[in-house]
Amino acid sequence: MTLLPVFAGLVVGWVALRGLLTHPLLPLWVRTSTFWTVPLAAATWVFIMAADDPVLFPETAPCPREPFREGVIGSGEVSGVSTPFPPRAYCVWEDGTVYNLTPGAEFLFWVFFALTVVPLGAGLWHAWRDPKSFLH
Repeated sequence: MTLLPVFAGLVVGWVALRGLLTHPLLPLWVRTSTFWTVPLAAATWVFIMAADDPVLFPETAPCPREPFREGVIGSGEVSGVSTPFPPRAYCVWEDGTVYNLTPGAEFLFWVFFALTVVPLGAGLWHAWRDPKSFLH
């Protein structure tokens, strides 16, 4: 059942990309911006997802396994949490204290996401309004 939404998303994305590339009113830099914002958004997403991972350097992990002194940030056990969408990485202490790890990267992801979705939306709109432009 998962394959159908993925296939539908790929078809809609392909039509949006074709519509974007054939849009007569958009300047070339807007039409090609999607090709550099998608990899940048993906790299930013990977950076956010790996931010709470203590595997490489456990002694300098952003979410330390041993709690800090009482009252500095949080108290008790701490765990790192990553959510894939919307992308977010944070530490959660036992007492409920939350510490965001990548607020700047999250903002950058949303900038790249908007710079990808808006032109593709314009391409999808163009494909919907003028489907004969694909035939040229």
